[in-house]
Amino acid sequence: MDINRSIRIAVDTGKVSYGADSAKQALLNKQAKLVILAENTPQDIKEDINRYAEISEVPTLVFSGSSLDLGAVCGRPHFVAALTILSMGDSDIIKAVKKK
Repeated sequence: MDINRSIRIAVDTGKVSYGADSAKQALLNKQAKLVILAENTPQDIKEDINRYAEISEVPTLVFSGSSLDLGAVCGRPHFVAALTILSMGDSDIIKAVKKK
């Protein structure tokens, strides 16, 4: 399974939000299906999001690349430290998380 391709399909066909604050809000409101964090996301932000995700019972995935790489995969010309999947669309990204 190509994670990059699955992320791009979710961005193109599903509903997503960008940013750590948006991720926390979606987790608190039980709207998030999955949160993807860039490898270089600051540790305190990772810990916060992981805590919220654990409480909300939402899986998280650490993207094996920088926030700039994650932004590029999403088709964004800027840094994306956290990507929240609100609706999967045609993506099968959740299968990658369940395998881990």
